[in-house]
Formats: sequence, structure tokens, C-alpha cells
Amino acid sequence: MNKLPIREAKGIAERHGWDQVIVVARKVGENGFEHVVTYGVDAAHCEAAARAGMAIKHHVMRWPASLFDSELRVLSVGRDADNPRSISVVLSEEVSDDDLRMIHEFLKPPTFSPERVAEGV
Repeated sequence: MNKLPIREAKGIAERHGWDQVIVVARKVGENGFEHVVTYGVDAAHCEAAARAGMAIKHHVMRWPASLFDSELRVLSVGRDADNPRSISVVLSEEVSDDDLRMIHEFLKPPTFSPERVAEGV
């Protein structure tokens, strides 16, 4: 799956006269993938669009902030034959304690109130 190049967002901005463009793209299904690309016409607009893109990733799409820099990728998921409430996950890298905390945060249901989201939590 190819990521959208920034030039695509720039093209939207130029064709339609926007100062900032944020594009959210999703491929749904077994080979699913999500991508966010941002563009701003100058440094201030680039920064604002990037902040909005990060907020979308974290608050709307529920990407944990630590995931942005992680090299971990899920290679496979399977059932635990001895415990129907457990699964096995094979990852692309050895898992650190920080990775385990990140995965836990990613999997637990969101508990943010609208007020906390508005505050940028």
C-alpha cells in the first residue's frame, strides 16, 4: 500500500485555493491501512496542518502517540488454544516494556470526554 505523497495535498490546495489541506485515506479489510498527509502553503500553515493531522490520528483514529515513531508491525494474530479469552500476536520486532504499554493503550476503549479532547488531551 502506497502512502499519499504530500504533492497530492499540495495539488488540492493549489487547485481549490486552500491554505491548509489534511487528507485521511483508509484501506479497509484484511490488508487495511490508514494514512494522513498534511500540507500548508507556508511554515505557519504547515505547522497548523500537521498539528491538526496529529490530532486526527490520535483522537479520531485512536493512534497512540508512541506509535508514530514505533517500528513495530503486526505479522500475525492467532487464538490461544488453552484460553478462549487470549490471543497470540507476532510482531516484527522484539517488544519492550514501553511497547507493551503502547499496545495496551491502543487496545483499550477510549475514555476521553469531549472536554478533554477539546483541551488536546
